[in-house]
Amino acid sequence: VACDRTVITHEPTVEQKAEVNVEAKQLVAAKAAALIQPEDFVYLDAGTTTELMIDYIQSKTATFVTNAVTHAKKLSEIGCSVYILGGEFKASTEAIVGDEAVSSLEKYNFTKGFWGTNGVSVTKGFSTPDIKEAMIKKKSMENCMDCYVLCDSSKFSKLSCVSFAPFESATVLTTRLEEDIYRNYKNVVEVEA
Repeated sequence: VACDRTVITHEPTVEQKAEVNVEAKQLVAAKAAALIQPEDFVYLDAGTTTELMIDYIQSKTATFVTNAVTHAKKLSEIGCSVYILGGEFKASTEAIVGDEAVSSLEKYNFTKGFWGTNGVSVTKGFSTPDIKEAMIKKKSMENCMDCYVLCDSSKFSKLSCVSFAPFESATVLTTRLEEDIYRNYKNVVEVEA
């Protein structure tokens, strides 16, 4: 098992994240979008890779729930049915968070869901720096049949302040891994051009 060498304690802004590993994020986003079927009821987490997915969505009859204002707008513009969670707006990540948003997730049962992460660890799972965002991710994953975490390979062996799900709880769509140890896990899928 690889060591968690880097601990991430702060959250970069959406603008900062959008500039990093763009080609890798596009590959992962395209693969993820191809998994959406016409009758799916999809949770789409806030994040730059999940936002890129919207450009590749072919199944316009799927229904989406998101905690990202930007995602909701883009999904609506391409003709998808979309619901947005209510709650506190976190400007740096452009996400809806907080107790109200967690409560509103109680009623939903998703067929598929797609989440971003700041860190991937076999022992500590998926993590993010913010407790409020972690609680949204945790609750939405608990209410989902097929969970997918989207990240480029730079997120592996990184740990952030708050874990939101165990490593085995989702299929990880990622780019070419630098550490061979992760290739031994059946829930890790490397996406190539």
